[in-house]
Amino acid sequence: MPCADEVWRLHNLDQPDCVHFRKFCDEGGVLNGGDPGDRTTRQGTYCCTPSGISLGNLNHRDPARVKELLRDALKKWKEIDKKDRLLDYDPKEKLSEITRGENQYPKDGLVLKVYSRDLERKGLDENDWRTHAWNFDFAWFRKAEVAEMLPERFEKKTEWDFPKHLTRRLYRIYFRDNVRGQTDPFPEDSIEKATLKCKVTKLRKGIVTYSLEGEVKLVDGERGVEGKIMGEVEYDTKKQAFAKFELVMAGERWGRTRYNAREDDTARAPIGYAMKIAEDKATEKVAPSQLGAYGWR
Repeated sequence: MPCADEVWRLHNLDQPDCVHFRKFCDEGGVLNGGDPGDRTTRQGTYCCTPSGISLGNLNHRDPARVKELLRDALKKWKEIDKKDRLLDYDPKEKLSEITRGENQYPKDGLVLKVYSRDLERKGLDENDWRTHAWNFDFAWFRKAEVAEMLPERFEKKTEWDFPKHLTRRLYRIYFRDNVRGQTDPFPEDSIEKATLKCKVTKLRKGIVTYSLEGEVKLVDGERGVEGKIMGEVEYDTKKQAFAKFELVMAGERWGRTRYNAREDDTARAPIGYAMKIAEDKATEKVAPSQLGAYGWR
């Protein structure tokens, strides 16, 4: 059964699933030449039995090496007695002790899938994976926050500002340069411009359509992003939910952070972001990577 998870939580917290993760990590030996028991990083691909017996691990992008790891792990799995493969208790017994970001999933709110990628430019190596890199994340809004996004009157040409605190949160967290790798949100004091204007453009059979238009400029030391935003949403007044929420940002980014793989690419360059409503399925209910920056209680 394949699965993926955020590694920082797994190797830093002492909840049941985290302890179980570190058990097969440590049992599997040193990963990539690190120190045994080292908690600075546990990124990689791991194979193990449900009981926590290590079947091998690797931290590499090469599909051929991952394929070899899986083959070796399957061979080891077949050599282990069935009774030793499984836990001696039902994992469901431990669920109440586990706290995960997914527990805050806003079922009655709004969930957006956010894509980020470099826009086309000349002079890049087409054989370099970084040339074609892209990333995605999720943005969550609670029911009360969705209510703040709506106009006081559902009348054509009604204009209003998207809630300031939601605009600032959306921009500083999701317009960060995570195209090639991991990076932190922009801090609050990095915001030089963050506007988002709304205007009702169409009314039909209980559906209110309105446009979004804004600008953003974020500067944090040597890194920054600047661009323009456009979008369109449809709100179903009967279901009291968004039927459509699409937003794009096109602009430029510059600078780098420690883990976003921009070491030799820090000059101003075009970048783009796109957001749309996430699908109602398990793989799109993953917690935002920066949920801790929301300030939710």
